[in-house]
Amino acid sequence: MAKANQKFQWGAVTNRANQAEKYLRWFVEFCPVSIAMFDCDLNYILVSQPWVKMLGIPRLKLIGTNIYDSVPNAIAHRHGLERCLSGGQMNYAADINMSVKGEPSNIFQWQVQPWYTDDGSAGGIIISSHSLASHYQSTFLKRRLDEEVAERQHLEDAFNKIGTAIESANDAICITDDQGLPIYINLSFSELFAHNLSALQRSNQFAALFADAKTAEIIHNAVMHGGTWSSELEMCDRYNQHIPIYLKVNPVKSPNGQVIGSTYICTNIRDRKAAEAEINKSFAALGATLEATADGILVLDAIGNIIICNQKFVDLWCIPERIFTSHDDSHILKYVSSRITSSQYFHKFGKGLASDQNSFEIVELDDGRTLECYSQPQNIMNSCAGRVWSLRDITARIASEALIRASEEKYRLQAEKLENALQELKSTQSQLIQAEKMSGLGQLVAGIAHEINNPVNFIYGNLSYASNYTNDLLNLIETYRTHYPEPCEAVRDKLEEIDIDFLAQDFLKLINSIRVGAERIQGIVQSLNKFSRSDEAGCKYVDIHEGIDSTLMILQSRLKANPNRPEILVERIYSDIPMVECYAGQINQVFMNLLTNAIDALEEDAQENGIWKLIDDRPQWISKNDKISKILIQTELLEDGQNSDRLLIKIADNAKGIPDDLRNRLFDLFFTTKPVGKGTGLGLSIAYQIVTENHGGKLYFNSEIDKGTEFVMEIPLQQSL
Repeated sequence: MAKANQKFQWGAVTNRANQAEKYLRWFVEFCPVSIAMFDCDLNYILVSQPWVKMLGIPRLKLIGTNIYDSVPNAIAHRHGLERCLSGGQMNYAADINMSVKGEPSNIFQWQVQPWYTDDGSAGGIIISSHSLASHYQSTFLKRRLDEEVAERQHLEDAFNKIGTAIESANDAICITDDQGLPIYINLSFSELFAHNLSALQRSNQFAALFADAKTAEIIHNAVMHGGTWSSELEMCDRYNQHIPIYLKVNPVKSPNGQVIGSTYICTNIRDRKAAEAEINKSFAALGATLEATADGILVLDAIGNIIICNQKFVDLWCIPERIFTSHDDSHILKYVSSRITSSQYFHKFGKGLASDQNSFEIVELDDGRTLECYSQPQNIMNSCAGRVWSLRDITARIASEALIRASEEKYRLQAEKLENALQELKSTQSQLIQAEKMSGLGQLVAGIAHEINNPVNFIYGNLSYASNYTNDLLNLIETYRTHYPEPCEAVRDKLEEIDIDFLAQDFLKLINSIRVGAERIQGIVQSLNKFSRSDEAGCKYVDIHEGIDSTLMILQSRLKANPNRPEILVERIYSDIPMVECYAGQINQVFMNLLTNAIDALEEDAQENGIWKLIDDRPQWISKNDKISKILIQTELLEDGQNSDRLLIKIADNAKGIPDDLRNRLFDLFFTTKPVGKGTGLGLSIAYQIVTENHGGKLYFNSEIDKGTEFVMEIPLQQSL
């Protein structure tokens, strides 16, 4: 199709060149308008028949003579003609008084314009002339004159269009005479070969355009016998540089059919040749790439014929040589299809795929091998031109992957076992540490409580006797004062010295204060004993409220105001709950950890949002957010239908809350947000373990930034055996 189009284009260009040559010849011979062509010296070159008739001078006598010899009155317009000749004025109009042979004197109007040579300089002028009829001329003559002017204008337009078309053509065009000498070349021809017409008209210069001089002679002889000639060949420009050309040569014939010249149409195919070379280079590179790739490549056209298949594809399918060398596409594809045991698309070579659909599948062969198959459609101008298949043998890779997966599974199980063992070890270690810690603390607390309890009991037990003895002595003194109102001077001085009245009143208060202090020490000792539960073992029914209160008693010093914060208020909302079966010491340890964390959070929040200031000479805590540090403790039975077999214990603070990025790790072993030396990361982890594992309960929390955190402990009222 491309070659047909190219031939059609060459034929069209040739026809245009033939028509141009014919029109030029007819223009000179039969133009009804008076036209004359002059060189730069204003000597005649060409004249039309009406111009000859107008002057009454034969054409041969005019050619070569000067315009002023034939038209003497033109000397009056010499300045305008020379200005137009020099290129200073593109068009010039003038009325000339001329005498036409056999007719009275008449006025003619001239239209003058320059013509140019190949190098762009003015080569001369062209003058067209038409008569300006007198007023006494008849209407018939005017109409005839108008028709002649219109016809002349039509011919001039046709001549200009033909000349413009030839000059605007991209192909180089040259017209030669019957001797093979150029008589016309267009601008493209001059630019392509770097020659002007006068240079080519010299002897042998036109033949020198051909790389082989005999070629010019062969072409000329063939065309002069009425034939045409076309071929690709190399021609030479002015600098002897070779140019690849597609040349089409047609004969120019006279009206009687005689060959009077030739038309050469030259198309520069240098770019096409370069493109073909690049395409060939690309095809060579593509072929080398296809053969070097590790994949088998198969390219099919839209109807399923093989366009390309590399050697790897042949080796991959073990196609017998007799089948492959038969070049029968259907036979090759049938053999390939017969080797497939499992495939979704490839066994039908993509007939089930849409024209814009890619595919990927695993293809199994009858010899046990597995192929990885990928296909992609090839579209040209939104139309499917075929499909490319890429296949790779992955049998060894699948076997390796299976071994790797087996090894990974084995190591994963081992890693899980090690991880579980490590977690158990960490848990056991933390339990041992905490158990040892609590055991030592319990023994220490129990020992201290025992040691304090003995002297306190001794003091408290003797206070009643001391009080009675004091009352007796004071009564005795009062009796002496009643019966002996006037003591001796020594006794009177001693009574004044000791202020017996003040001593009698204050000593009783002192004994009462000692009793109150002893009772408080007894309460603290009882709280220590309850917290440590040194006198209890195993799981027993206990009063949860008593455990909470004993823990608060121990933490009383941390609840008081200090330089970093104001006093922490504790609000207790206790419900009416029964005795709970639990490990009391462990539950008290959970209370201690949760309350300690709440106090730490409130201290940190208070340090960031408040400060002590002296107001009226009294220290007063000033809070930026008007917050009062507070801990709320609530107990309630969990309502679960008709039965209430679980206890909820809530310990909440109004500190700044727990950040989102820490919430998932809060119960992790050894995880702490406190500075080094202040936290161990065991408190919440052990509390979680005590509640969940040792008591079958739940421990969770609710937290809101800048609002606080609430820990919720949920334990059964009775432990299952």
